Amino acid sequence: MKKAQKTHSRTATPPRRPPPLHQGTLDEALARLGLGEVPTKRMFGGLCYYVANRPFAILLGDDFALKLPVEELRAGCARGDGRVFNPGGGDFLMREYLALSDQVLMDEERVEAYVLASHRFIGGQGTEEGGLAYDDLLKGRDELYGAKRMKNEE
Repeated sequence: MKKAQKTHSRTATPPRRPPPLHQGTLDEALARLGLGEVPTKRMFGGLCYYVANRPFAILLGDDFALKLPVEELRAGCARGDGRVFNPGGGDFLMREYLALSDQVLMDEERVEAYVLASHRFIGGQGTEEGGLAYDDLLKGRDELYGAKRMKNEE
């Protein structure tokens, strides 16, 4: 007598995506700052963090980028704290976002300062130093893009 062969059908479970590289760093900073539950959404192959239904942080590949007022973004770039976020390389820049440098990412206090500034800015709270509100971001964006447009029109 032949034994009946058993066939096992396995349902393939899709591979689970690993968490973004700097998710622990951002989550820990949010917890230390007492900012409570912050909604997240998977976007652009990364993870976006939201306040007041607006994104303020993006974790994508090796980058940890925060949306900041134009003045803070420029100052951060000048200090070497990061660079304008360039997801995927090429010509596309997210000009309102500062991708933090490895040096900053190793310093909890500096990470917290940038996270708090971004969270307050996008949440419309400004900063303790009398920082800008979300509407000022739009004005800053117009200044950045407007200057480029004017130069192209000449």
